[in-house]
Amino acid sequence: MGESIDGRRAIITSIRDVEQYHWELAESELRRQVFSNSSHLSLAAAVELACIEHRFAGGDELSTAAVRLPACPIWQLIRTTKWPDHRNRTKLRNGSVVLIVLPTSADDAWWVQRLHELQRELGENGFGTNLARALTSAVAEMVDNVWLHSSADGPGLVAYQIRRRKLAFCVADLGVGVLSSLKRNPEHRHLASSMDALQKAIQPGVSSHADGNGLGFPSLLHALAELWGTTRLRSGEAAMIIDRTSEKRKKGYHYLPSLPGLHVAVKCSLDAPARPPQKSS
Repeated sequence: MGESIDGRRAIITSIRDVEQYHWELAESELRRQVFSNSSHLSLAAAVELACIEHRFAGGDELSTAAVRLPACPIWQLIRTTKWPDHRNRTKLRNGSVVLIVLPTSADDAWWVQRLHELQRELGENGFGTNLARALTSAVAEMVDNVWLHSSADGPGLVAYQIRRRKLAFCVADLGVGVLSSLKRNPEHRHLASSMDALQKAIQPGVSSHADGNGLGFPSLLHALAELWGTTRLRSGEAAMIIDRTSEKRKKGYHYLPSLPGLHVAVKCSLDAPARPPQKSS
């Protein structure tokens, strides 16, 4: 975790630290205080930390956990919006980081305009017209998934960061999760775990509806197929990572404490990662 003082203090610096923090929080009856002066907490980690914090909100002792990340732009935006309790559609920016609290409908003209802005920003940062359109469509499909399948009481969240030839984005909701969503379809009632559901969800044509309105994951993966980066899906107790930071794409799975809804986190680049220097013999 980086540091622990009397089992009450944790310093968060990476997505892995957030995962470790979640384990400790789930297994402990003590209060937890999270603090970091680092600005290196990733977009994905900050959004997931907000989901974890909401997961433990309530009347128990864990609800008193204090999270302070003053140097993290995305965390400050999340705090400003008061997501997920604040329900008004919002777009905020802090430097290259953008946070959008979603409206309640895909037909909202305000949301359509946000997508046009995303596509334009991608074009301005080195992404070609077709690729910018494909990536924007992938984000839109993930958001459609929130409206069509999550059954969430509160709004979904979109966060993105665009730098020259690089994109990171997250889409998160606090709904029923992939397993419960897919099991609405009689064809998928045999699924027994969130891990089973995530593995099924990335297959073409898989849907929680008998009419075949898919979850959008194949479209997302297709849009990212030739980019260098990672895609991380998190729902229930399952996490799946598709890694394309090397010539050969890799897929990995691991288990974590249960988290409501679905969290999709993507990081990609037009440029291949620098290869480590060869050791001289």
